Amino acid sequence: MKERLSETLRAIQDKGNYRTLKYLVPLPGTRTRYDGREYLNLCSNSYLSLHNHPAVIEGAKKAIDEYGAGTCSSRSVSGSIDLYRIVEDETARYKGYDKGLVFSNGYMANIGIISTLAEEGDVIFSDELNHSSLIDSMRLSRARTTIYKHRDMDDLEKKLKRTRAKGKKFIVTESVFSMDGDIAPLRDIYRLKNKYDAYVMVDDAHGTGVFGGKGTGVEELCDLMGSMDIHMATFGKALGSFGAFVLSDQIVIEYLVNRARTFMYTTALPAAALGAGLAALRLIQDDTSFKEELWANIAYMRTSLTQAGFDLKDSEGPIVPIVVGEDKKTVTMQEMLMEKGLFLQAIRPPTVPEGTSRLRLTIVRGFTRSDMDFAIDSLKDAGKKLGLIE
Repeated sequence: MKERLSETLRAIQDKGNYRTLKYLVPLPGTRTRYDGREYLNLCSNSYLSLHNHPAVIEGAKKAIDEYGAGTCSSRSVSGSIDLYRIVEDETARYKGYDKGLVFSNGYMANIGIISTLAEEGDVIFSDELNHSSLIDSMRLSRARTTIYKHRDMDDLEKKLKRTRAKGKKFIVTESVFSMDGDIAPLRDIYRLKNKYDAYVMVDDAHGTGVFGGKGTGVEELCDLMGSMDIHMATFGKALGSFGAFVLSDQIVIEYLVNRARTFMYTTALPAAALGAGLAALRLIQDDTSFKEELWANIAYMRTSLTQAGFDLKDSEGPIVPIVVGEDKKTVTMQEMLMEKGLFLQAIRPPTVPEGTSRLRLTIVRGFTRSDMDFAIDSLKDAGKKLGLIE
Protein backbone atom coordinates (compact mmCIF):
# COMPACT_ATOMS: atom_id res chain seq x y z
CA MET A 1 0.00 0.00 0.00
CA LYS A 2 2.75 2.48 0.94
CA GLU A 3 4.38 2.04 -2.47
CA ARG A 4 1.11 2.94 -4.17
CA LEU A 5 0.62 5.96 -1.93
CA SER A 6 4.18 7.16 -2.53
CA GLU A 7 3.73 6.86 -6.29
CA THR A 8 0.55 8.94 -6.15
CA LEU A 9 2.22 11.58 -3.97
CA ARG A 10 5.14 11.84 -6.41
CA ALA A 11 2.70 12.40 -9.27
CA ILE A 12 0.96 15.12 -7.26
CA GLN A 13 4.32 16.80 -6.60
CA ASP A 14 5.30 16.62 -10.28
CA LYS A 15 2.10 18.49 -11.24
CA GLY A 16 2.69 21.20 -8.65
CA ASN A 17 -0.37 20.15 -6.63
CA TYR A 18 1.37 18.88 -3.49
CA ARG A 19 -0.11 20.28 -0.29
CA THR A 20 1.59 20.82 3.05
CA LEU A 21 0.08 22.18 6.24
CA LYS A 22 1.27 25.53 7.54
CA TYR A 23 0.92 25.81 11.30
CA LEU A 24 0.03 29.37 12.27
CA VAL A 25 -0.11 31.52 15.37
CA PRO A 26 -3.08 33.90 15.00
CA LEU A 27 -2.29 37.45 16.03
CA PRO A 28 -4.67 40.30 16.92
CA GLY A 29 -6.61 41.80 14.04
CA THR A 30 -5.85 40.48 10.58
CA ARG A 31 -2.29 39.25 11.18
CA THR A 32 -0.87 35.79 11.62
CA ARG A 33 2.57 34.39 12.40
CA TYR A 34 4.09 31.58 10.37
CA ASP A 35 7.58 30.15 10.78
CA GLY A 36 8.59 33.09 12.95
CA ARG A 37 7.40 35.79 10.55
CA GLU A 38 4.32 38.02 10.70
CA TYR A 39 1.95 38.12 7.70
CA LEU A 40 -1.24 39.88 6.64
CA ASN A 41 -3.80 37.07 6.38
CA LEU A 42 -5.43 37.38 2.97
CA CYS A 43 -7.29 34.06 2.97
CA SER A 44 -9.45 33.99 6.10
CA ASN A 45 -13.19 33.39 5.79
CA SER A 46 -13.86 35.52 8.88
CA TYR A 47 -15.44 38.15 6.63
CA LEU A 48 -16.82 40.26 9.49
CA SER A 49 -13.66 39.76 11.62
CA LEU A 50 -15.78 38.42 14.47
CA HIS A 51 -13.58 35.45 15.40
CA ASN A 52 -11.64 37.66 17.84
CA HIS A 53 -14.39 40.13 18.74
CA PRO A 54 -14.62 40.50 22.55
CA ALA A 55 -18.35 39.70 22.65
CA VAL A 56 -17.88 36.50 20.64
CA ILE A 57 -14.97 35.36 22.81
CA GLU A 58 -16.99 36.17 25.92
CA GLY A 59 -19.88 34.12 24.51
CA ALA A 60 -17.58 31.11 24.23
CA LYS A 61 -16.15 31.61 27.74
CA LYS A 62 -19.58 31.99 29.30
CA ALA A 63 -20.79 28.80 27.63
CA ILE A 64 -17.75 26.87 28.89
CA ASP A 65 -18.32 28.16 32.42
CA GLU A 66 -21.94 27.03 32.30
CA TYR A 67 -21.72 23.78 30.31
CA GLY A 68 -18.10 22.61 30.47
CA ALA A 69 -15.51 21.96 27.78
CA GLY A 70 -17.30 19.22 25.84
CA THR A 71 -20.71 17.60 25.41
CA CYS A 72 -19.20 14.08 25.34
CA SER A 73 -22.18 12.52 23.61
CA SER A 74 -24.11 12.58 20.36
CA ARG A 75 -27.12 14.84 19.92
CA SER A 76 -29.39 11.78 20.00
CA VAL A 77 -28.15 10.60 23.40
CA SER A 78 -27.22 13.30 25.93
CA GLY A 79 -25.40 15.89 23.82
CA SER A 80 -28.37 18.15 23.10
CA ILE A 81 -27.74 20.70 25.83
CA ASP A 82 -30.47 23.34 26.03
CA LEU A 83 -28.19 25.91 24.37
CA TYR A 84 -28.81 24.02 21.13
CA ARG A 85 -32.51 24.84 21.27
CA ILE A 86 -31.77 28.55 21.70
CA VAL A 87 -29.32 28.56 18.77
CA GLU A 88 -31.66 26.58 16.52
CA ASP A 89 -34.63 28.83 17.27
CA GLU A 90 -32.65 32.03 16.71
CA THR A 91 -31.05 30.88 13.44
CA ALA A 92 -34.49 29.94 12.10
CA ARG A 93 -35.94 33.34 12.99
CA TYR A 94 -32.87 35.12 11.60
CA LYS A 95 -33.31 33.48 8.19
CA GLY A 96 -37.12 33.32 8.08
CA TYR A 97 -37.59 29.54 8.41
CA ASP A 98 -39.77 27.40 10.65
CA LYS A 99 -37.16 25.18 12.26
CA GLY A 100 -33.40 24.84 12.60
CA LEU A 101 -31.00 21.99 13.33
CA VAL A 102 -27.32 22.40 14.22
CA PHE A 103 -24.76 20.03 12.68
CA SER A 104 -21.08 19.71 13.60
CA ASN A 105 -19.86 21.48 10.45
CA GLY A 106 -20.90 22.44 6.93
CA TYR A 107 -19.40 19.35 5.31
CA MET A 108 -21.33 17.00 7.58
CA ALA A 109 -24.51 19.05 7.19
CA ASN A 110 -24.38 18.86 3.40
CA ILE A 111 -23.53 15.16 3.45
CA GLY A 112 -26.42 14.50 5.82
CA ILE A 113 -29.04 16.57 4.02
CA ILE A 114 -28.78 15.16 0.51
CA SER A 115 -27.82 11.58 1.30
CA THR A 116 -30.81 11.41 3.66
CA LEU A 117 -33.52 13.23 1.71
CA ALA A 118 -32.74 12.05 -1.84
CA GLU A 119 -33.76 8.46 -2.51
CA GLU A 120 -33.62 5.90 -5.29
CA GLY A 121 -35.70 7.12 -8.23
CA ASP A 122 -35.05 10.78 -7.42
CA VAL A 123 -32.96 13.07 -9.63
CA ILE A 124 -30.60 15.75 -8.32
CA PHE A 125 -29.75 18.71 -10.57
CA SER A 126 -26.40 20.11 -9.50
CA ASP A 127 -24.42 23.17 -10.60
CA GLU A 128 -21.15 21.98 -12.11
CA LEU A 129 -19.10 24.10 -9.68
CA ASN A 130 -20.83 23.06 -6.47
CA HIS A 131 -18.69 22.49 -3.39
CA SER A 132 -17.07 19.09 -2.84
CA SER A 133 -19.29 18.43 0.17
CA LEU A 134 -22.37 18.70 -2.04
CA ILE A 135 -20.79 16.49 -4.70
CA ASP A 136 -19.84 13.85 -2.12
CA SER A 137 -23.35 13.89 -0.67
CA MET A 138 -24.84 13.17 -4.09
CA ARG A 139 -22.45 10.26 -4.57
CA LEU A 140 -23.58 8.82 -1.25
CA SER A 141 -27.26 9.17 -2.07
CA ARG A 142 -29.12 6.59 -4.14
CA ALA A 143 -30.46 9.28 -6.45
CA ARG A 144 -29.30 9.99 -9.98
CA THR A 145 -27.33 13.22 -10.47
CA THR A 146 -27.58 15.48 -13.51
CA ILE A 147 -25.01 18.28 -13.82
CA TYR A 148 -26.02 21.62 -15.34
CA LYS A 149 -23.65 24.29 -16.62
CA HIS A 150 -22.50 26.83 -14.07
CA ARG A 151 -25.30 29.32 -13.30
CA ASP A 152 -26.85 28.49 -16.71
CA MET A 153 -30.60 28.54 -16.22
CA ASP A 154 -31.34 27.64 -19.84
CA ASP A 155 -29.31 24.47 -19.41
CA LEU A 156 -30.98 23.71 -16.08
CA GLU A 157 -34.45 24.18 -17.54
CA LYS A 158 -33.63 22.03 -20.55
CA LYS A 159 -32.52 19.22 -18.26
CA LEU A 160 -35.49 19.63 -15.91
CA LYS A 161 -37.82 19.48 -18.89
CA ARG A 162 -36.40 16.37 -20.50
CA THR A 163 -35.69 14.36 -17.34
CA ARG A 164 -38.28 11.85 -16.26
CA ALA A 165 -37.98 11.01 -12.59
CA LYS A 166 -39.82 8.19 -10.84
CA GLY A 167 -39.43 10.13 -7.62
CA LYS A 168 -38.66 13.73 -6.72
CA LYS A 169 -36.50 16.36 -8.39
CA PHE A 170 -33.95 18.31 -6.36
CA ILE A 171 -32.02 21.41 -7.43
CA VAL A 172 -28.85 21.90 -5.39
CA THR A 173 -26.69 25.03 -5.48
CA GLU A 174 -24.36 27.17 -3.48
CA SER A 175 -25.60 30.73 -3.07
CA VAL A 176 -22.08 32.15 -3.30
CA PHE A 177 -19.65 29.80 -5.01
CA SER A 178 -16.73 29.34 -2.69
CA MET A 179 -13.90 29.33 -5.24
CA ASP A 180 -15.32 31.82 -7.75
CA GLY A 181 -17.20 34.29 -5.55
CA ASP A 182 -20.10 34.57 -7.99
CA ILE A 183 -23.75 34.35 -6.99
CA ALA A 184 -26.33 31.77 -8.01
CA PRO A 185 -29.41 33.17 -9.83
CA LEU A 186 -31.78 32.22 -7.02
CA ARG A 187 -34.77 34.07 -8.46
CA ASP A 188 -34.57 31.97 -11.63
CA ILE A 189 -33.98 28.80 -9.64
CA TYR A 190 -37.06 29.57 -7.55
CA ARG A 191 -39.10 30.10 -10.72
CA LEU A 192 -37.92 26.76 -12.14
CA LYS A 193 -38.59 25.04 -8.83
CA ASN A 194 -42.23 26.05 -9.03
CA LYS A 195 -42.55 25.39 -12.76
CA TYR A 196 -41.13 21.85 -12.59
CA ASP A 197 -42.26 20.87 -9.09
CA ALA A 198 -38.73 20.53 -7.76
CA TYR A 199 -37.23 20.88 -4.30
CA VAL A 200 -34.37 23.34 -3.80
CA MET A 201 -31.45 23.12 -1.40
CA VAL A 202 -29.28 26.23 -1.01
CA ASP A 203 -25.86 26.25 0.64
CA ASP A 204 -25.49 29.82 1.95
CA ALA A 205 -22.20 29.26 3.78
CA HIS A 206 -20.49 32.23 2.13
CA GLY A 207 -23.57 34.46 1.94
CA THR A 208 -24.60 34.47 5.59
CA GLY A 209 -23.71 37.69 7.39
CA VAL A 210 -22.53 39.32 4.16
CA PHE A 211 -25.36 39.74 1.64
CA GLY A 212 -28.80 41.32 1.97
CA GLY A 213 -29.93 44.47 3.72
CA LYS A 214 -29.87 42.80 7.15
CA GLY A 215 -26.99 40.51 6.23
CA THR A 216 -29.01 37.32 6.40
CA GLY A 217 -27.67 36.07 3.07
CA VAL A 218 -28.33 35.75 -0.63
CA GLU A 219 -31.98 34.74 -0.22
CA GLU A 220 -32.64 38.13 1.36
CA LEU A 221 -30.70 39.81 -1.44
CA CYS A 222 -33.06 38.11 -3.92
CA ASP A 223 -36.24 38.85 -1.89
CA LEU A 224 -36.62 35.13 -1.18
CA MET A 225 -36.04 34.88 2.57
CA GLY A 226 -37.31 31.56 3.88
CA SER A 227 -38.59 30.49 0.46
CA MET A 228 -36.36 27.52 -0.31
CA ASP A 229 -37.08 23.97 0.81
CA ILE A 230 -33.76 23.37 2.56
CA HIS A 231 -31.21 25.99 3.59
CA MET A 232 -27.74 25.33 4.99
CA ALA A 233 -25.43 27.94 6.51
CA THR A 234 -22.43 27.97 8.81
CA PHE A 235 -21.05 29.66 11.89
CA GLY A 236 -17.48 29.15 10.67
CA LYS A 237 -17.19 31.98 8.18
CA ALA A 238 -18.67 35.48 8.65
CA LEU A 239 -19.90 34.54 12.14
CA GLY A 240 -16.38 33.65 13.28
CA SER A 241 -17.13 30.44 15.21
CA PHE A 242 -17.67 26.80 14.21
CA GLY A 243 -20.56 24.55 13.21
CA ALA A 244 -23.44 24.65 10.75
CA PHE A 245 -27.20 24.85 10.77
CA VAL A 246 -29.91 23.47 8.51
CA LEU A 247 -33.21 25.31 8.15
CA SER A 248 -36.48 23.96 6.80
CA ASP A 249 -39.97 23.05 7.95
CA GLN A 250 -40.88 20.83 10.89
CA ILE A 251 -41.19 17.56 8.99
CA VAL A 252 -37.83 17.87 7.19
CA ILE A 253 -36.00 18.70 10.42
CA GLU A 254 -37.67 15.79 12.23
CA TYR A 255 -36.66 13.47 9.40
CA LEU A 256 -33.02 14.60 9.57
CA VAL A 257 -32.98 14.07 13.34
CA ASN A 258 -34.16 10.49 12.78
CA ARG A 259 -32.27 9.56 9.61
CA ALA A 260 -29.23 11.78 8.94
CA ARG A 261 -26.23 9.65 9.88
CA THR A 262 -23.84 12.62 10.05
CA PHE A 263 -26.14 14.10 12.69
CA MET A 264 -26.86 10.93 14.65
CA TYR A 265 -23.45 9.30 14.89
CA THR A 266 -21.03 12.02 15.93
CA THR A 267 -20.30 13.87 19.16
CA ALA A 268 -22.26 17.08 19.56
CA LEU A 269 -20.50 20.43 19.20
CA PRO A 270 -19.02 21.82 22.43
CA ALA A 271 -20.85 24.63 24.16
CA ALA A 272 -18.06 27.11 23.38
CA ALA A 273 -18.77 26.92 19.64
CA LEU A 274 -22.49 27.41 20.24
CA GLY A 275 -21.94 30.30 22.64
CA ALA A 276 -19.60 32.07 20.23
CA GLY A 277 -21.91 31.52 17.25
CA LEU A 278 -24.92 32.79 19.16
CA ALA A 279 -23.05 35.89 20.33
CA ALA A 280 -21.98 36.64 16.75
CA LEU A 281 -25.50 36.15 15.43
CA ARG A 282 -26.88 38.60 17.98
CA LEU A 283 -24.12 41.12 17.27
CA ILE A 284 -24.83 41.39 13.55
CA GLN A 285 -28.59 41.57 14.08
CA ASP A 286 -28.20 44.48 16.48
CA ASP A 287 -25.53 46.36 14.53
CA THR A 288 -25.37 46.53 10.72
CA SER A 289 -22.11 48.49 10.84
CA PHE A 290 -20.15 45.22 10.72
CA LYS A 291 -21.54 44.48 7.27
CA GLU A 292 -21.29 48.11 6.13
CA GLU A 293 -17.60 48.32 7.07
CA LEU A 294 -16.94 45.05 5.24
CA TRP A 295 -18.61 46.35 2.08
CA ALA A 296 -16.60 49.57 2.21
CA ASN A 297 -13.44 47.45 2.16
CA ILE A 298 -14.85 45.26 -0.62
CA ALA A 299 -15.56 48.31 -2.79
CA TYR A 300 -12.09 49.77 -2.22
CA MET A 301 -10.14 46.59 -2.95
CA ARG A 302 -12.24 45.46 -5.89
CA THR A 303 -12.06 48.87 -7.57
CA SER A 304 -8.29 49.04 -7.06
CA LEU A 305 -7.63 45.52 -8.37
CA THR A 306 -9.89 46.02 -11.39
CA GLN A 307 -8.21 49.34 -12.24
CA ALA A 308 -4.85 47.58 -11.99
CA GLY A 309 -5.98 45.21 -14.75
CA PHE A 310 -6.88 42.06 -12.82
CA ASP A 311 -9.82 40.08 -14.19
CA LEU A 312 -12.02 39.28 -11.19
CA LYS A 313 -14.46 37.28 -13.34
CA ASP A 314 -18.09 37.45 -12.18
CA SER A 315 -17.22 37.48 -8.50
CA GLU A 316 -19.06 39.70 -6.05
CA GLY A 317 -18.49 40.33 -2.38
CA PRO A 318 -15.47 39.34 -0.29
CA ILE A 319 -14.23 36.35 -2.34
CA VAL A 320 -11.79 37.50 -5.02
CA PRO A 321 -10.41 34.89 -7.45
CA ILE A 322 -7.25 35.75 -9.37
CA VAL A 323 -7.02 32.96 -11.94
CA VAL A 324 -3.43 32.24 -12.97
CA GLY A 325 -4.04 29.01 -14.90
CA GLU A 326 -0.98 26.79 -14.58
CA ASP A 327 -0.50 25.03 -11.25
CA LYS A 328 3.22 25.76 -10.87
CA LYS A 329 2.84 29.38 -11.96
CA THR A 330 0.13 29.83 -9.34
CA VAL A 331 2.42 28.43 -6.65
CA THR A 332 5.17 30.79 -7.85
CA MET A 333 2.86 33.79 -7.43
CA GLN A 334 1.85 32.59 -3.98
CA GLU A 335 5.51 32.30 -2.97
CA MET A 336 6.27 35.79 -4.32
CA LEU A 337 3.45 37.24 -2.23
CA MET A 338 4.45 35.27 0.85
CA GLU A 339 7.93 36.74 0.49
CA LYS A 340 6.35 40.21 0.59
CA GLY A 341 4.41 39.37 3.77
CA LEU A 342 1.00 38.26 2.46
CA PHE A 343 -0.32 34.93 3.70
CA LEU A 344 -2.51 33.22 1.13
CA GLN A 345 -2.84 29.86 -0.61
CA ALA A 346 -2.65 28.64 -4.19
CA ILE A 347 -5.92 26.88 -5.03
CA ARG A 348 -5.34 24.00 -7.45
CA PRO A 349 -7.11 20.88 -8.76
CA PRO A 350 -9.07 18.98 -7.56
CA THR A 351 -10.48 21.96 -5.63
CA VAL A 352 -10.89 23.86 -8.92
CA PRO A 353 -11.04 22.54 -12.53
CA GLU A 354 -7.83 21.78 -14.42
CA GLY A 355 -6.27 24.86 -15.99
CA THR A 356 -7.97 27.29 -13.58
CA SER A 357 -5.55 27.31 -10.64
CA ARG A 358 -5.82 30.57 -8.78
CA LEU A 359 -5.16 32.68 -5.77
CA ARG A 360 -8.36 33.02 -3.76
CA LEU A 361 -8.23 36.26 -1.82
CA THR A 362 -10.73 37.20 0.85
CA ILE A 363 -11.56 40.72 1.96
CA VAL A 364 -12.47 41.16 5.62
CA ARG A 365 -13.91 43.95 7.72
CA GLY A 366 -10.80 44.20 9.87
CA PHE A 367 -8.50 45.35 7.07
CA THR A 368 -7.21 48.89 7.49
CA ARG A 369 -6.63 51.14 4.48
CA SER A 370 -2.88 50.57 4.84
CA ASP A 371 -3.44 46.78 4.91
CA MET A 372 -5.37 46.98 1.66
CA ASP A 373 -2.88 49.30 -0.04
CA PHE A 374 -0.06 46.95 0.95
CA ALA A 375 -1.95 43.95 -0.46
CA ILE A 376 -2.92 45.76 -3.68
CA ASP A 377 0.63 47.00 -4.35
CA SER A 378 2.06 43.54 -3.70
CA LEU A 379 -0.47 41.88 -6.00
CA LYS A 380 0.22 44.41 -8.75
CA ASP A 381 3.95 43.83 -8.53
CA ALA A 382 3.62 40.03 -8.65
CA GLY A 383 0.98 40.20 -11.38
CA LYS A 384 3.23 42.30 -13.62
CA LYS A 385 6.23 40.02 -13.12
CA LEU A 386 4.17 36.97 -14.10
CA GLY A 387 2.44 38.66 -17.03
CA LEU A 388 -1.07 38.64 -15.56
CA ILE A 389 -1.37 42.41 -15.89
CA GLU A 390 0.58 45.03 -17.83
